[in-house]
Amino acid sequence: MSTLPVAGGSPTRSSKLENPDGTASKLEIHSGRTPDRQEKHEKRKSTSNYSTSSLHPSKHSLFRGKVVNLDTKLENRLNMKDLDRLQDAFMLSNTWSNEGDGYDNKLSLNRDQFCEALTILLNKGSKEEYLELFDKIDVTREGTVDWDKFASHMLLEFYEKDDRVKSTQVPQWKDLKHLNSPHKDSIQRVAFLKNANKYIAISKEGSISNWGLDMKLQRALKTGTDSCKARDLWVTNFVILQNVNKIALSFTSKEIAIYDLSSKVEFLCQYKVQNLKSTPLCLDYWSNPMNPNDAVLVFGDVGGFVNALFFNTAQIALFERPPAPAGEKQETCLNVDLNQVASGKFKNVTYTKYHAHKKDWTRQVRYSHYLECFISCASSTQRSLAIGWMEKHSSVNQPNRHNWRYMPSATGKKEIQRTSLFTIPQGVNGFDFSDQLNLIATAGVNHQVCLWNPYVVSKPNGILRGHMASVVQVQFIKSRGQLISFSKDKVLRIWDVQLQVCIQRLAGMFPKGPEVQSCLFFDEGKDRQGVERNRLFISFNYQLTLMEMKAEIKDRIMSHDKPVVAALYNSVYNQVVSVCQGGTMVMWMIDTGQKVKQFNNCHGSAEVTCLTQDATETKLMTGSTDGSVKIWDFNGHCYHELECSGGQPADVGQIVNLKRSTVVVGWAKYIAVFRDTSFRQHHVQPADWKGGQEHSEDILCAAFQPPSCLATGSYDGEIVIWNTNSEHSSKHLTQRMKKPTKSRNSTYVKTRENTSVSVSSQPRSRAMSRVSAQSKQSGGERRESLAEVSDIEENEYNSSISTLIFLEARKGNSAGGGANLVSCGGNGMVRFWNTAHTKLLAEFTAHAHAGSIIMATDKKNQYLVTGDVDGWLKVWDILGYAAHATENIITTPPALQTQFQPHQDMINTLELCERNERLIVISASSDCSVSIWDVHGNRIGTFGQEEHWKIEPYNYIEELEEEEVEEDEEEELEVAEDSDQESEWAPDPRAVDHPREYRFQTWESTCLGKSYKEKNEEKRQRRQPGTIPDLAYLHWERTGQAPAGPYSALETKSLNDLYVPSKPDPEKYFLPRSSSDKRTKLPALADTLKTAYDEKSLFPTYIREFELKMKQYHQQALAQVQPKQSISLGKMTRPSLQSIGTQLGTQMNKGTKALTLKQKGLPGLRLKPIGGSVASRRSSVTTES
Repeated sequence: MSTLPVAGGSPTRSSKLENPDGTASKLEIHSGRTPDRQEKHEKRKSTSNYSTSSLHPSKHSLFRGKVVNLDTKLENRLNMKDLDRLQDAFMLSNTWSNEGDGYDNKLSLNRDQFCEALTILLNKGSKEEYLELFDKIDVTREGTVDWDKFASHMLLEFYEKDDRVKSTQVPQWKDLKHLNSPHKDSIQRVAFLKNANKYIAISKEGSISNWGLDMKLQRALKTGTDSCKARDLWVTNFVILQNVNKIALSFTSKEIAIYDLSSKVEFLCQYKVQNLKSTPLCLDYWSNPMNPNDAVLVFGDVGGFVNALFFNTAQIALFERPPAPAGEKQETCLNVDLNQVASGKFKNVTYTKYHAHKKDWTRQVRYSHYLECFISCASSTQRSLAIGWMEKHSSVNQPNRHNWRYMPSATGKKEIQRTSLFTIPQGVNGFDFSDQLNLIATAGVNHQVCLWNPYVVSKPNGILRGHMASVVQVQFIKSRGQLISFSKDKVLRIWDVQLQVCIQRLAGMFPKGPEVQSCLFFDEGKDRQGVERNRLFISFNYQLTLMEMKAEIKDRIMSHDKPVVAALYNSVYNQVVSVCQGGTMVMWMIDTGQKVKQFNNCHGSAEVTCLTQDATETKLMTGSTDGSVKIWDFNGHCYHELECSGGQPADVGQIVNLKRSTVVVGWAKYIAVFRDTSFRQHHVQPADWKGGQEHSEDILCAAFQPPSCLATGSYDGEIVIWNTNSEHSSKHLTQRMKKPTKSRNSTYVKTRENTSVSVSSQPRSRAMSRVSAQSKQSGGERRESLAEVSDIEENEYNSSISTLIFLEARKGNSAGGGANLVSCGGNGMVRFWNTAHTKLLAEFTAHAHAGSIIMATDKKNQYLVTGDVDGWLKVWDILGYAAHATENIITTPPALQTQFQPHQDMINTLELCERNERLIVISASSDCSVSIWDVHGNRIGTFGQEEHWKIEPYNYIEELEEEEVEEDEEEELEVAEDSDQESEWAPDPRAVDHPREYRFQTWESTCLGKSYKEKNEEKRQRRQPGTIPDLAYLHWERTGQAPAGPYSALETKSLNDLYVPSKPDPEKYFLPRSSSDKRTKLPALADTLKTAYDEKSLFPTYIREFELKMKQYHQQALAQVQPKQSISLGKMTRPSLQSIGTQLGTQMNKGTKALTLKQKGLPGLRLKPIGGSVASRRSSVTTES
C-alpha cells in the first residue's frame, strides 16, 4: 500500500534531476547572457545554494520534505511599489549608518541592518527569509549589501523566472488537419521555402507538392531521372538551398539533382552530381549569412560516409560551366562527376569525406558552423553518433557567437582533424542540434531521448524517458526552450529541456494501424507581421497532417499545471475532484472554489487518463497509460491496484462500477472485469468475462443501468448490450456501424480515372482525434480520387462512439418504444436509441464542423450538455425529445437552451450537479482549467482563481422577463431615433415670406419644448385665488358705507343666555377631620440605609495605600523642586509617572506575590529618595524581601 504526498499549493518542477546512475545532474543553459554575466550567475547560484543550506538548513526545502511553490519565494512576492520603496531607502545615506559605504557613496547595510530595514519597509516575509535573501545577494561574503547588489540579484531572478515560465508553458493546439496529399508513397521530408513563403514536400516516388501559407495546395508535379526507369527510382531525401532558391534531391540511382525554383512554370534541373560511390540517404545545406557565396552541401550515404561539398561562388554558379562548343547551344543541365570535383577540376567547389559509421547507413547528417563540425547518426550501438571536427578558426565561447564578419571563408581544402564517437544502445534514428543550448538531442531506438554535450562522449547530460516505442525524430523549439519527440507508436511528446520533464503528451489523434513511415517538421518562423507560425507537420506514409499552435493566452487561470483529463462532483463531501495528465489530483470546494487537498504522482511517471468514484462516493479510481487502475480514499491512501493488461502499457479509457464488480475498457476489443471478491490484496488481477469478445474494434466507452444492463460502444460505431448477471450479450445496435474495410496493403479504391488510392486505417483509442470535418476540406479544387478518400475517412470518424449515457428517468419508457440510451461521437453526432427494440429513434448534429464530442445529462434527464474540441458547450432541452416510438428517424435537433465557451481547448469531461437550486455544469479541459457554469450560460468561476465565489439561487424566468422589458425599451428608443432620422426638415413659409414678423416658438417647435410642455401639463396645477366682489369693506369708498373689517361680512347671531350654576353641598364633599387622625412621620434616608458606601468598602487596601504613598511622593517631589525654580540649570528631567507605574506593575506581577499583595496590601514597598542633580534624576521602585 502507498500514500501520496499532500501539498497545499500547486506542485512545481525541480530543475535538478537525477541521472540514470543516481547522480544528480543539472542542465545549465544560458542562451541570452554574456560570459561575465553568465559567470556571475553561476557564482551567485552556487554560493547561494551553499549559504542557504548551511546557514539555515531547517528552512531549506530539502529539509522540509515538501514541495515549494515558486510563487512563495520572497523575490516573487515583491511588486514595483516595494522595489521603489527599497530604492529610495538605499539611496538615502546617513540613515542607517553614519556614512554611505556602498557604491557611489550610497547606503550599505550589514546582515542585521538589512533584515531590520526589510522588516520595516516591506513586512512581506519572516526574519529567516530576509536573512536568506541577504545570503543569496552577498555571494562574495563581503558582509554588506547595497542597492547595486540588490538590483543585480533581482534582475537575475526575473530573467530566470521569465525563461522558466516561457519554457514551461504547455502548448495549446488547434484541430488536427489532414492536408490534401497528391502523394502515393511515403513522404520523405517537409521543408519551408523562405523566398516564396510556401511549404514543399517530396515523397519516395518523386511527387513534389507545394502549399501556401493558407495551406492550400498550389502545385503538384513529378520528377525523376533518365538514369533508370521510374519504377526502379526512389527519392531518398531533399534539402532547400535558401540563398540561391534551389532544391537538391538525392536518388537511389546514386545521383544528386539540383533544381531551380525561380521559374513558376518549369521545374528545371540545373546540375546533376553523378558517380557517387554509394546511394545518398540524407542531405543538409548551410550558407554564410554575411557572405552567401560561401556554402556547404553535405550528404550521408549507405556506406556510412559523410560527404561535403564546399562552394565559394554559390550565388554566381554552384559548379563552373565549361564553354559550349562553337555553334551549339548550352545545355540546361550540367552533369558533374564527383571524381572530377575531388581531383580539383572545378575551382569554385571542393570535396571532402570521412568514414563516420562503419558497417551501417548514415541516417542523418548536419553541418554546424557554430561547432565547425559535421554531425551524423546511425542505428548501431557502436558509432551511434559521430562528430567530425574541422579546423577551429574561432572560439566556440566567443561572446557574439553569430558575428559572421569575423568568420573565415568556408571554402578551401578542409579535412576532418578528429572525430568524437558516441555509443548509444541500439543506435539512433535521428537527432537535432541547438546552438543556443549547445545540446544534441538523439532519438533512440531504445525508446529514450538523450541530451548530449558535444564535447562529452562518456555520458549524456540528461535522459528523457517516457516513450513506449522507438523514437523516430526529435526537433528543438528554440523560441520556447522545448523539445518535440515522436515515436513509432504515434505518440508525440513535448519536453522542457531545462527541467528535463515531459510537459505534454499527445496520443491517439494520429492514424494508426500497420507500421508507417513518418517524418516531422516544426515551423517556428515568423510571417511579415512578426507573428510566429508555429506549425507542426507529421507525415504518415503518403498522408500529411498539420497541427497549429494556438496563440498564448495571457493571464489565463489554470487549475493544474498540465491538461486536465477528468473532473467529477462528490456529493458526500460537497467537493469537485480533478486530475491532470501528470497525476496531480486536487479536491476543491464547489461552493467557494477553495482548494482543499492535493495529491501528487498518482501513477508515478505514467499519465492519468480517467477518473471515477464508487457507488458510495467514498473511494476514487484512476486509470493511466501503464494499464493499471488504482483505488484511493480522500486522504490519498491507495487501497488496491488493478492490473488490467497484464503489466503491458495500455490506455485505460473508462472505469464502470457494477453491482458486484468493476469493469475497465478502452484499449482492446474485450472487457476487463474485477470482481469484488478478489479485492483482498493490494494487487488485483482481472477475471474472465464470460461473454468473451463481441466487438470487432476497440471498445472506447461503456455505461451501466441498474440492475443488470451494460452498454459498450466501440470505434466502428457498434453498441453491444450485455446482461451483467450472465455476462453475455443480449442485443447489438448496428444501424450506424462502420462497414469493415481492408488495409492499405491489400485494397485500393478505384476512381473514375482508374488510379489506385489507398484507404488508411484510423485511430482506435478512446483518446482518439477529434478531427474537425472542416479540416478535411480544402479551399482549392480537388481530384475525385482524393475526394472519395476523404469521404471514406470522414465516414470512419463519424461512426466512432465516445460517450454512452442511459436515461434513468426514462427507464420505464423503453418497453413503450421511447429512447433510453444516448450516444455521441465522431463529427458531432448525437443519437437516441431504444435498447428494448434495438432501434435508432433520433439523430442530429450537435456541433457542426467538429470532431468527436462528449456529453452529460442531469438526473432528471431534462438537459443534455455537449462539448467539442474548441471549448464550446451547448445545452439542449431533451425533456420530451424522442420519448415515443416513431416510424421514421427524427433528424431535427431538440430545443437549444444556450451555448457558451468556457475553455480555449478541447473539453475532456462534463458533469452536471445541483447546488442551491441551480443546475451546475462542471467541465475539465486540456487548457489546464476546470470551470463551473450553470445551464443558462452564467459563469460562476474557474478553480484556481484568486477570488472565491458563492453559489446563490437564480430565477431564470424573472431574468428573462427583465431582459424582455429592457429589450422593449431599447426597441422603442431605436424606433424613435429612426423616425427622427427619417423625417425631412423644411423651413416655415412664414419665415420666408415675412421674416420680420415671424417669431419662432421654441417650446412648441422643438422636441425639448414639447416634452417639457407635456410633462408640465401632467403636473397638478395650483389654483390661483379669485376676487370676492360683494365684500363691503373692499368697496366702502364706492358704496359710501362705513368702513368695517373683514369680519363684518360674517353672519353673527345673538348669544344665548348664561346658565347660573347651583352651589354644591359642602357637607357632601367637605367633611370635618377628626382630632385623633395623626399621620406618622417618615424616617430619614440615612436611617433606613442598611449598608454605608465608603472607600474602605469600595477599594481594596493595597490600592488605598498606593494612592496615599503616591500623594506623599508628589508632595515630597514638589517640595524639593519649588525652592530651586529660580536657578537656571538648563533642561530639567521631570520624573515620569508612567515609568513608575510600569515598574510598580512589573514588581507586583512577579511570582505568587501578586496573590498575597491583593490581601495584605504593600507593606514591603519602599520608595527610594531621589538623589543627584535634577537633570540626572531617575525614579525607582523596590520591594523589600
